[in-house]
Amino acid sequence: MSKIDGLADFRDADHYLSWLKTHHDVESHPEKLKTYFLKTTDSYSQCIGLEFLLMNGYMEAFDQLLEQNNQSRSKRNREWANLYNLIMMKQKRTLSKSELLELAQSFRTDEVELQCIQLFLEISIYFDIFDYSAVANRLDPLTDKLKQVNDPILSPLLKQRLNLVLFHHYWKRNEMVLARKYGFESLVNTTNIRYLANLHINMSLSYIFDDFDLANYHLNETIRLAEKNNLPKLISAVQNSNKPFIYAHFKRTEGIETPNKSEQAHLALARGDFKTAKRILSEVTEDTPFTKYYIGRAYQDRRILLQSYNEFLEHRSDHFFARLPLTALQTL
Repeated sequence: MSKIDGLADFRDADHYLSWLKTHHDVESHPEKLKTYFLKTTDSYSQCIGLEFLLMNGYMEAFDQLLEQNNQSRSKRNREWANLYNLIMMKQKRTLSKSELLELAQSFRTDEVELQCIQLFLEISIYFDIFDYSAVANRLDPLTDKLKQVNDPILSPLLKQRLNLVLFHHYWKRNEMVLARKYGFESLVNTTNIRYLANLHINMSLSYIFDDFDLANYHLNETIRLAEKNNLPKLISAVQNSNKPFIYAHFKRTEGIETPNKSEQAHLALARGDFKTAKRILSEVTEDTPFTKYYIGRAYQDRRILLQSYNEFLEHRSDHFFARLPLTALQTL
């Protein structure tokens, strides 16, 4: 049982949520649950509280609860803490992607809830290293396991995570009707500001073959959220990479500047200044399908554009951005 500041005793978070539904407006539930998770002595509630606090963006409370679980006498609580420690290592970039993936894959648990969260962690790492085929291979096992999670607090949170994954998955497969379906669901339901801002970035990129105004709207939403919530690294990423990329793609280059060499070249290409683009690209050391796309355009080289196209498809299973060199090939 958990005693909370003058309220009745509640055996667990589910019991408390049931009481909240009959006594308080739904808008007040997140804050009240945040308080509950920091005060409860129920082992399982302390575990699922980690996901609740993380997905709702209560990071200070999350850190407190994570430490409680780290220090717990309960093996179950320490097991949950171990996985969320890995999630934090990914967020803070304290390990390389390969080290993190190895640790995530070696994590063992009998709890289906934790197995789901482990798969979400693996999937997020595979997204980071552009291995979209590995993501696809994990979706069926993940969906099967999610069906076994019935907790009324945890289940909707995992559905939030799944919608974010499915948006990204269908976007990269260039199945845009499905991608937008899950993208819009995520925009409505995602409460973690960092996740929401990154979703807006990806939504903006998803419109590059359709609509400048919609792409720009999502860019501006990212900046608005990042400024309001003091996320300077995110603002820098948008201003230096995403915005120049989108504006160059739509040939809206006036007043757009960036320290990013690849995007400087992209802007020069958009202005038709192939000489400047070639000079800048000679200084670029990155070797990605995007840089090959820029080089192929600058030199009007079908062979390099084909390399870019094949690398997007074969190395990344990225059918969406493969449209960039394909479109350039069709216009040569």
